[in-house]
Amino acid sequence: MKSKKETKIKEVDNSIGGGAHEVSQISTKADLRVFITDVRDKLLKDQAAPIFAMTAMQQVMTLDAIYDLLDKENREILQEIWVKLSQSGLHLRKPPLLFGDGESQAAAK
Repeated sequence: MKSKKETKIKEVDNSIGGGAHEVSQISTKADLRVFITDVRDKLLKDQAAPIFAMTAMQQVMTLDAIYDLLDKENREILQEIWVKLSQSGLHLRKPPLLFGDGESQAAAK
């Protein structure tokens, strides 16, 4: 029988990405869509803490091929996650990768 601590560690390990995809395994637009859809769904259902979703977003956005992997649908899913994170109380700037350069230009003025 597993202890409470072992069970909790396993839950945290599976809280983002469902264990089916690791960020390092994402190589196609479809892989990215599966991963970020899972993150979004868990965040919207309050099955994952916002900080875990933020960590997943950071890992996704620093992928080497992120510019090739972002299509309109993937960008919209990532934007939806970003909005939910902002609504949860995290103080974030909109990344130009997802929202264009509007906020960055406004900050420079």
